[in-house]
Amino acid sequence: MFGIGEVAAIGAVISTLKSLNDALSTIKETGGHASDMANIIGKYSDVEQKIQEVETAKGGILDVKQSMQLQIAKRQAESFNRALKDSLLMSGQGSQYTEIMTRVEESKERHKKAIGDLKRAKAKRNKMLKELLTYFGAVLIAFGVCMAGLFLFLWSQ
Repeated sequence: MFGIGEVAAIGAVISTLKSLNDALSTIKETGGHASDMANIIGKYSDVEQKIQEVETAKGGILDVKQSMQLQIAKRQAESFNRALKDSLLMSGQGSQYTEIMTRVEESKERHKKAIGDLKRAKAKRNKMLKELLTYFGAVLIAFGVCMAGLFLFLWSQ
């Protein structure tokens, strides 16, 4: 199930994205400074990181409810990303957007690889556990058969 920490993290992500959208709108309207934009971009980066942390904490395996909540957060992050891009392009800062998104995409690729590694490791552990239980069961059955044979031998004497 979804741990309380993951639920809180997704709630915080969605809340932060709403505040980022509001802040971006305010900057557009007031012609905010570069420092304001840098603050928003930093928070956006934190949001992307939180989304990745939730996926990593669950090993990339989510139930339906978790998956839906995470998908909502991802969609809102994509929506904010489009608004950020539009804002930076309109203010003549397209190169900054490109640089920022290059870093974000690199981070996403590393995350995707890490999630894949986690899934493979979990599958390997599950396979090994299944084999171990099979061997243990076989040994236990063999021991039981030997004990039953010994009991029958001693009983017939």
